[in-house]
Amino acid sequence: MMSYLFWAIIILIMVVLIYFGVGTVAALTMTKVGDHPQYDENPGTFGLAFEPVRFRSRGDQLQIAGWYIPNPGVMKAIILVHGRDASKQNAISGKFPELAAEINKAGFAVLMIDLRGHGESEGKRYTFGVQERWDVLGAVDFLIEQGFEPGQIAALGISLGGAAVIGAAAAEQAIGAVVLESTFADIHALIKPHWKAESGLPMFFLPGVFYMWQVLYGNDLRKVKPAEWLKSVFPRSILILHSRSDEMVDYQQALALKKSVPEAELCVLDGPSHAELFRDNPRVYLAALIPFLEKFSGKEKQIMGNITRIHKTQRD
Repeated sequence: MMSYLFWAIIILIMVVLIYFGVGTVAALTMTKVGDHPQYDENPGTFGLAFEPVRFRSRGDQLQIAGWYIPNPGVMKAIILVHGRDASKQNAISGKFPELAAEINKAGFAVLMIDLRGHGESEGKRYTFGVQERWDVLGAVDFLIEQGFEPGQIAALGISLGGAAVIGAAAAEQAIGAVVLESTFADIHALIKPHWKAESGLPMFFLPGVFYMWQVLYGNDLRKVKPAEWLKSVFPRSILILHSRSDEMVDYQQALALKKSVPEAELCVLDGPSHAELFRDNPRVYLAALIPFLEKFSGKEKQIMGNITRIHKTQRD
């Protein structure tokens, strides 16, 4: 009996080690940034004068790269944030600079950034918006240093970038409006439908991956719920853009974001692929986006009221 018990314990220990070993490998693999395709466009392609810039993210002080497109005489700015496995140069199948040009033409200074681990920024992994929000907050600090007032800064995030924007806006009142494209509402609803295809593992391993992610990086991915974060953004202006045909982030996630803040504007397109709304239907995209941006600034300036600008070294 003692012999059987001994071997049962040994087998149990081996099973546990294998389970969490697989969880560790999967946690590292699933958050590794993929290769970025390269395109030829940059803001200069559309006749815009732009400046390559670098600034520090809040929190961990990673160096974040960006393209700053000024707009002399205007006091409104927007931060553009790409999605997973993309960059300021190649998001929207290389159409990101074109989108920046359209927004600049509408009367905004534009700051396009590379999230950590992407493009020219420091870092090696992504965290589903948990730490990427610090990159967006660093971009806010940069724009305030350029003279933009709190409340006169908007942020547009695509997919992963949308989660980062929500997290940043929930923590920073200086972000006066948010635009969310192809953005997930809850990490479980994002990962579960694609888990087997992307990892090659049965669902049985997913709890172990979440646990090992928390051990390795100190963040509980199970608490990544942008729909809950979004409640802290209201009453600032919110625009949600989504495709009913999104193959990666189901349309129901857009409805979940809308449900969390019923006052948010929702624009639904039929046909575009995930994170490709501007590429596939630029007319409808801009018809929703530009009027939203044009009306946000006055409202948000009033909402900000007497909010005191805090020096970036005092911010979280």
